[in-house]
Amino acid sequence: MKGKKRIFLGILAVTFLVFTLVVLGILYVINRGRIELYKYLLITLMIFVLFLMALIVAVIGATFYVVVSKKSNKFLSSFIANFLDLFYPFVVFVARVLDLKIEKVEQSYIEIKNFLFNKNIKRYAPQDILILAPHCIQYSGCKFKVTYDIDNCRRCGKCQINDLVNFKEKYGVNVAVATGGTLARKVVKDTKPKVIIAIACERDLTSGMQDVKQIPVYGIINERPNGPCFNTRVEVSKIEETIKKILNGG
Repeated sequence: MKGKKRIFLGILAVTFLVFTLVVLGILYVINRGRIELYKYLLITLMIFVLFLMALIVAVIGATFYVVVSKKSNKFLSSFIANFLDLFYPFVVFVARVLDLKIEKVEQSYIEIKNFLFNKNIKRYAPQDILILAPHCIQYSGCKFKVTYDIDNCRRCGKCQINDLVNFKEKYGVNVAVATGGTLARKVVKDTKPKVIIAIACERDLTSGMQDVKQIPVYGIINERPNGPCFNTRVEVSKIEETIKKILNGG
């Protein structure tokens, strides 16, 4: 299993240990307590925590099975993806307590989601594919707005909007540039894609993948040579490779 996947699953395992300590603490208080109602409340809490612990074990086990056996199906992938989203806040909390970089956690989350995407990839028609890019990929000095119509690009080559337009023309896929989550959701609602190739920073990709649960999303992290949200770039070869995979069904 690659390093990035291990980060998220490792912190999830630490979360399991934290829950274990909570259960042991509850058991200790129950044994020492004298008020019956207090005991019943603690027992209820303990059962809930044990349920969460069982889910964590199931998610970690299912993920290891998919990675090691290289076998998966829609149900198993949906199970893993949904519960990764459920436990994501816990994982972030534990990562902060351990003073780990949240960006690393986000990268790990995205890699696991992309892995599941590749395991269950289907063939889609070009018109069902949406490439969704952030506005910061456009050259900051450009006078032509492409957030509502990417065809406003003048193809000067100063940024990679030109490459995205090329993909639109070459493969017939939908391409849109969004200024934020609200506009991105509107684009998805209006376009009604069946699959999305999303380009963004770790934080926005993680948030977007959790927002769009019913549509398969492949996330590509952008490059930020000039700092965040300013003249960012993306590995265009990775975009084209993903388009071809989706068009060919794997």
